[in-house]
Amino acid sequence: MPSRRHLLAAAGLAAASPGCLRVLGDDGAESTNEAPADATGDAPAETEGVRIEKLSVRNNHDESHRVQLAVESGAGIMHMDTYEFDAGGGTVVEGDWTSTAGEYTVHARPDDDEVRSTDVAGSVDDETTCVRMVLRIDAEGSLGVLYGPNCDR
Repeated sequence: MPSRRHLLAAAGLAAASPGCLRVLGDDGAESTNEAPADATGDAPAETEGVRIEKLSVRNNHDESHRVQLAVESGAGIMHMDTYEFDAGGGTVVEGDWTSTAGEYTVHARPDDDEVRSTDVAGSVDDETTCVRMVLRIDAEGSLGVLYGPNCDR
């Protein structure tokens, strides 16, 4: 079976970077993903990760773009595809991440840009258990990510 590194290099993928809205690759913030100690002073409990309720890709630029996208969990690549978008185009990407919390990494590569990665749980605070994500090519043609924490499910 090919290694994770081999799959990502072969696919030439890039990844969304953490934050509410950032140009991809701007921030390398990390999170411990530990819950706070309870009232008895016991050690923090480790979380089960974050559920991605909705993952969508939008092109708000006035030119067409291609986005290569992959979603990875601890078990490997869950989704890998290439999307072509006209100006104003977009799509919702479906997968098991909508029903199961986990340690997900989302990879995206606009056109032929460089490879980058983001850890979804490491991109939000420790209390967040669910996010809505939009990978968006903005009016200037830069790919960024928007997070909407704690879904209404």
